Amino acid sequence: MPLPWKRLRNTTLATLTGVAATTSVLLVPTDGWATDRTAPAVTVSPAPREAHQTAMLATGERLEILDTGRKGASKPNLWIAPKAGQTTGRYAFTSANGKLRVRPLNQRQVVAATELATGSSTPTPAFASATATTYPVKLSIVNGGAVSFKTFIVWNRRTLTEYEVKNQRNSPNGSVSLPPGDYVSVAMHDDFPKPTYLLVRTFTVKSAGLTVRFDEKTAKETGVKVDDATTRRNASSVSISFPGGIEIGYALLGGDGKVYVNPFSLTGAALHLQEVQVKQGSSVSAPSPYRYDLSHTFQNTVPASPMFHVRTSSLAKTVTTFRAPGTDTNASLLSGPMVDDLGGMFFDSPVWLPSTVTEYVTPDVTYGRALVYGNSESVLILKDRKLPVGTSAGETVGTAPFDLRGPQYLGAYRQGTTMWLNEDSPFSDSAGNFGFDNRAKVSYELSSEGKTLLSAVDQSPSKEVRVTVPAARADYALTETVSRTVPYSRLSSQMISEWKFSSAAATRPADLPLIDIDLSVSGLDSRNTATSTVRIGATATARLRATETVTGLEYSTDDGTTWTSLPLTGTGDSASAELAVPADASFVSLRVSAVDDEGESVRRTVIRAFSGPAPQPDQTVGATKISNVVVNDGKPLAVDPFGAFFSVKFTATDPAGIADGDAYLYHGSYDRPDNVLINPVPAQCTKVNATTSTCELIYNIGSQLDLGKNSLAGPWKVAAWAHSRDRKSYTDLHAAKTVNLLRATKLSANATPEPIRKGKTLTITGKLTLANWETSTYAGFAGQSVRLQFRKAGTSTYTTIKTLTTNASGDLKTTVTASRDGYWRYSFVGNSTVRTAISAVDYVDVR
Repeated sequence: MPLPWKRLRNTTLATLTGVAATTSVLLVPTDGWATDRTAPAVTVSPAPREAHQTAMLATGERLEILDTGRKGASKPNLWIAPKAGQTTGRYAFTSANGKLRVRPLNQRQVVAATELATGSSTPTPAFASATATTYPVKLSIVNGGAVSFKTFIVWNRRTLTEYEVKNQRNSPNGSVSLPPGDYVSVAMHDDFPKPTYLLVRTFTVKSAGLTVRFDEKTAKETGVKVDDATTRRNASSVSISFPGGIEIGYALLGGDGKVYVNPFSLTGAALHLQEVQVKQGSSVSAPSPYRYDLSHTFQNTVPASPMFHVRTSSLAKTVTTFRAPGTDTNASLLSGPMVDDLGGMFFDSPVWLPSTVTEYVTPDVTYGRALVYGNSESVLILKDRKLPVGTSAGETVGTAPFDLRGPQYLGAYRQGTTMWLNEDSPFSDSAGNFGFDNRAKVSYELSSEGKTLLSAVDQSPSKEVRVTVPAARADYALTETVSRTVPYSRLSSQMISEWKFSSAAATRPADLPLIDIDLSVSGLDSRNTATSTVRIGATATARLRATETVTGLEYSTDDGTTWTSLPLTGTGDSASAELAVPADASFVSLRVSAVDDEGESVRRTVIRAFSGPAPQPDQTVGATKISNVVVNDGKPLAVDPFGAFFSVKFTATDPAGIADGDAYLYHGSYDRPDNVLINPVPAQCTKVNATTSTCELIYNIGSQLDLGKNSLAGPWKVAAWAHSRDRKSYTDLHAAKTVNLLRATKLSANATPEPIRKGKTLTITGKLTLANWETSTYAGFAGQSVRLQFRKAGTSTYTTIKTLTTNASGDLKTTVTASRDGYWRYSFVGNSTVRTAISAVDYVDVR
C-alpha cells in the first residue's frame, strides 16, 4: 500500500505532486525506453482531491513522486519501495517535457518503463515537428564493447526543444534528423551487470550531417567518498540536470552499482551526487548504528576526477533516538534533499526500534525525512532538518502517546450545506511528528438534535466522507473512531474523539469549530513503557478563535472498561497529572475532556496510550477463535541464500462471522522480539460460511534483507488475531504456532569410475554446503556427520554403508569395494536450525 504522501498538504517534507482533475497519469510500456513514441499508453485518471502520484514499476516495485513543495520546482523527488523480501536495484530516469520516465535495469532484458506526469512548473517545449531542412546525425557509443541497452536524448541548447532519436536495436548507434543549430545530447548506457554510463556531448549542425561519438574511455567513476573505511554504500543517485527542467540519471538502490561520467563544461548544467552510506554488514536484523546522508553538486563543470571526497569532520553530526511503539520492531528511516538542485531521490535504510542512530549529513542542506513502520503501511513525517557543520542536539522520534494532532489540511470542514470529514493525522507522536497508518479503520457518526445525519463504518483512513446538513446554524455531535490491530505497534489501538459544536453554512471552505487535544507523557522508556510514576500532560487547542479549558483527565488499565479520574495541576488550556502506574498494568489508556468559551467540547480517548510494566497476555473477548494455523503448507521451511516464499494460513470462527484477521512471525520473546517478519498487506480472509473464514498471508522474504543473521535459524512463533464481524469480540494469540526457519543445505555425490569391475575400488566424493543468510551465499559445512548409503539395483531400500565427517570445506571422500550394480548417495540429517539434505543418486554399473 502506498505511503500517504498525498495527505501531507501542509508539511514541509512533501506532498505528492498535485495532479489537477484534468491531468492524467500515463503508464507507458516502451520498447527501448524513451525512444518508442508509438507505444500504447495506459491512461489513469486521478480522482479529484485524492489524486495520487504513485505507480507500479514493471518489476512490481512501487514508485512515488514527492513534491519538494518549493515554488517553481522543476525536478521531482522520487521514492522507490521494494517488493517484499527483495532489495531494489538500479534504475534509469529522465524528467523532461513535464513527464518522468523510470526504467528498472536489474534484469537481462528490456524492461518496460513507467511514465508519470510530474507537474513540473517549467516544462520544456514539446517534441519538435518536422521542418523543411534537416540533416542526418548519427549518434554512436564507442569503446563500450557490446551495447544492447542504451538511450540517446537530444535537444536544442537555445530553444530546449527535444528531438526524437531512433535507436538501433542491439547496437551502439542511433540517429536523428536535426535542423541547423547548437545541441546537447546525453547517451545513457546500461548493459547490466556492467557499470552504467552518463555521457554528454555538445555539437553544432550547420549545413551537413555528422557523427557524434560518445567515448566510454573518457568517462570516470563518480560518487561521494567519505573518509570512514567502515562504511558501505546503501543507495545512491547520479544525475545531470540542464536548463529547462531536464533531468537525466540513475538511481542505484542496491548500493553496489557504479556510474561513469565524462568531464564536460556547460553553463547551466550540473552533475548531482547523492548517497546514503551505512555500516558494512548491516541488515534489517543488524541495522547500522550510523548513517551518512550526503549530497554534492558539480555546477557548470564536471572535473576530470568527478569523485567527491568528504571528511566526516566537515559534516553535520547528530544522534537520533527512535522509540519502539510498545514492541520491538523493524522500521526504515527515509530521507532526501529538499532543494531542487541537490539530488532527487528519497532513500531509506533499516532501523530497529528502539535504537539510536548517529547521523552524518551534508551541512546546510534541508532534508525531508520520515520514519516508516513495518512494510510502509504506517509513517511518521519528521520535521525538515538543516544542520550546520559540527555536532547538533539530537531528537527523539516515536514518543507516545500516538494521537490525532489536528488536521494538516481542512480535516473536518464545511462549505455551504456540505460537511467534509477527513481527520488526516491520527497516529502522530507527542513530539509533533505527523503520522498515518493505512491499515487503520475509521468510523464517523454525525448527529444533530437527536437525528443521525451520517454513519460511516470502517472507512479507509485516506477516504474523505461528506454529508449534507441544514444551512441554518445548528448544534452537532461528531464521533470519530480510529481502530487498528497491527504487527508493528501495540499502542493507540483505538482513538475516539467525541466533539460537540455549533455550525452554520459558510461561503468558503472553513474548518469546523473543533477542539484538538495534545497529550504527552514523561517518564517512559525507549519502548514507551512506564515502570513507575509518570506525568501526563494535556493541552487543548481550538481550531477557530476560542478560549479552551481542560476539564478532566482519566486513566484505565483494562482498555477502557473502567476509568479513574486524576487530580489536575494547572488551569486553562494546559493541565497535567501524576500517575503511579500499577504494577499489574500491561497498558494504560487515557481520556481527556475540554471545553471552550464558545460552547464547543471534546472528549478524547486513547486506548493503550502507553505500555505498563506487566507482560502482555493473550486476549480473547467473546467467542472468536483461531485454529488450524499452518505455515508453508505444513512442509519444512528452509531459507536458501536468496530467501523463501511461503504462506501462513489459519481458520477463524465467530457466531457473528469474521470481519478480518492477520498474523506475523517473530523470533525471541513476544514482548522483546529480536526480529519480526511482517507481510506488506494484511491477511486475506475468505468467508467459508456464516461463522467461519480462512485467512492467508503470502510471504516473500530475502535471507540477507529480512533475516541477515544465521543465528535467527530455529524456532519462530506466529502471532495471530481475528475480529468478529459485529466488532463485539476478538482473539489475539501471541503464540498460535511455532515453526522452524531452517538454513537450506545442498549435498552432492559422485561415484567414480563408472562402469567399474567387480572387486575394484570405487571412490565416492561429495560436498555439503549450508546457506549463509549474512552473505547470501552457500558455504562449505564443516564437521558434519554424513551417511554414505547404497541401494541395490532392483530394490527400494537404502542401507547405510558408513558415516563420514565433512572437512573444513564441507567436502566428503571415501572408498568402497565394488560388488554389485546399484545406487549411491549421501544423506545428511538436519536439526532445528539446518535443513535435512539428500544428494542426487549416482548409479554405478559393476561388471
